[in-house]
Amino acid sequence: MSNQCKRLQTRTSGFTLIECAIGMLIMTFLLSALIPPLTAQIEQRQFNDTQTSLTQISDALTGFAIANGFLPCPDRTVGAGANDGIEDLNAGATNCAVAEGNIPWATLGVAGSDSWGNYFRYRVTAAFTDRANPFKLNSNGNITVQCPATSCGTPTIYTNSAPAVLVSHGRNGFGAVNSLTRTLNAAPASNDELANSDGNAAFISRTAGAPSAAAGEFDDQIVWLSTAILLNKMITAQKLP
Repeated sequence: MSNQCKRLQTRTSGFTLIECAIGMLIMTFLLSALIPPLTAQIEQRQFNDTQTSLTQISDALTGFAIANGFLPCPDRTVGAGANDGIEDLNAGATNCAVAEGNIPWATLGVAGSDSWGNYFRYRVTAAFTDRANPFKLNSNGNITVQCPATSCGTPTIYTNSAPAVLVSHGRNGFGAVNSLTRTLNAAPASNDELANSDGNAAFISRTAGAPSAAAGEFDDQIVWLSTAILLNKMITAQKLP
């Protein structure tokens, strides 16, 4: 075979630069079409995994109460023993050092952080943590979880007597303590997310909203204990009355 024929065969069996460029352009279009659905799937899985962790922690809190006759105290976020996953008691070891902090994951033996690497927030009613005077059938929580009219149109109160509440501060992590740095993330910009990190007993639960939403950004996930259910399980376990 002559050299000319060989060169012709080489040219016809390979790809030209133009053909390669077109191929890469097609691959770029295909990838750009696949990335948004893939991102959405990842975010949904992170949401679901976090919700599962919240449910497991809620069950662990109930189990702890059945075993001990009281709920655990939060792990404080500042000061001695902060962010170590162990519940923090006052000097007398009968009441909590703080009403709100991280979930005491080491004390409970559960996951301490959500899918985005931030500690779960935990607030508990003092009457349910008192070691000297364990809670009774007439005990009631003082934590409120609601959706205000500004966010839901019609104001909705889910509970105003929860013994305890758990919060994941979601993908943006605003208001949470980061589990790697053990430092506080940036404060929330929206009023609803701010309500879940301001240290009082009122919390907000609603559907997620983007920063551009009329009600403001919101991606927190909230789970709370029911006083009635907790007391009923204590009765069933023969821990009450």
